[in-house]
Amino acid sequence: MTQQPMSSVPAMTTAPSGAPDTGTPDTGASVSGSPTSVKRQHPEGARAVALVLALTAGLSLILALFVGVAVNSGPNGVTLAVAGPPAAVEQIRAGMGQQAGPEAFEITVVPDEAAARSALEERTADGAIVIGANGPMVLTASAGSPAIAQLLTGAATQLANPAAAGPAVVDVVALPSGDARGLGLASGSFPMIIAGLALGAACVIALRNKWTIIATAVGGAAVIGVSFAGILAWLGVSGGHFLNEALAIALTVAAGALLVAGLARLVGAAGIGLGALTLLLIGNPLSGIATSPRFLPGPWGDFGQWLPTGAGGTLLRTVSYFPEASVAWPVTILLGWALLGALGVIFGRATIGHGSAKTAVEPAGQHEAIAV
Repeated sequence: MTQQPMSSVPAMTTAPSGAPDTGTPDTGASVSGSPTSVKRQHPEGARAVALVLALTAGLSLILALFVGVAVNSGPNGVTLAVAGPPAAVEQIRAGMGQQAGPEAFEITVVPDEAAARSALEERTADGAIVIGANGPMVLTASAGSPAIAQLLTGAATQLANPAAAGPAVVDVVALPSGDARGLGLASGSFPMIIAGLALGAACVIALRNKWTIIATAVGGAAVIGVSFAGILAWLGVSGGHFLNEALAIALTVAAGALLVAGLARLVGAAGIGLGALTLLLIGNPLSGIATSPRFLPGPWGDFGQWLPTGAGGTLLRTVSYFPEASVAWPVTILLGWALLGALGVIFGRATIGHGSAKTAVEPAGQHEAIAV
């Protein structure tokens, strides 16, 4: 019998390792490749749609917050101390409510002018009206809020006798001469938040040890506080209480830095974005730094004081211009945020920056060693 040559049996040919199997029909490759391609594209497209929808929803809420606060801003719960005969006090209460709305002012009755001045100096009142023998007198504190002082000055004309020139207006706690319009401190409060955000992000990107991160955030905040307080004093914006202002700035920066660092250690790089959302996109418009928390609608003014931005701005303004006022509330809020951030740094395990790069390099190095 004549044997057929081995080359005539294609089905039994085995391709060498690493070489393409030319004996295998390519129809199976195209069939098996198409479902894999479809499976890879479908989840990617779904994630893209979900990403767009989530961003649209979040940004729409931020837009609604910004526009809603802007168009509905106005006096809301402005505390007004009033001294005078009961009938005159009730007349002022009714007149102010009719002029600006029932929720615009909260009237607090005080015994005399001295008590009204003390209420302004201690920041338990935003303004005051004293009804004396010579007629009404309006007391303001432009250092607390130039917007409220301007509002009360304008409203004072409604209290005057039409035949008189108008009631006297006395600025009990005035702004410093270097910042007569009250723009400097409000503008200087924003860089405090930027400093906290930048310091916290830099710490978690450049450092890995949790205790080093916390120490750097606190120490860096102290250095920034001294620097910022010196600049405010140099520009004539501060109230002359350098140490208190430096401490207030340092605490605000430390709270922001630890918050950002803690979020980054918990959830990774996204934590920096969450910190920016809390400090800037939400915290800044609700802080009332430019005008007053009493000028924000609804509960937003009070809510903003629970955030580091609002508490820090209030603390800096208080220690700068109102040395007799209590700072217990804003200090407590800032210490609370700082503590939460420090706990995030201690118990978080996420790494970004060079920490994540090292993780990516190690498997490659191990692979090369095995190959050798």
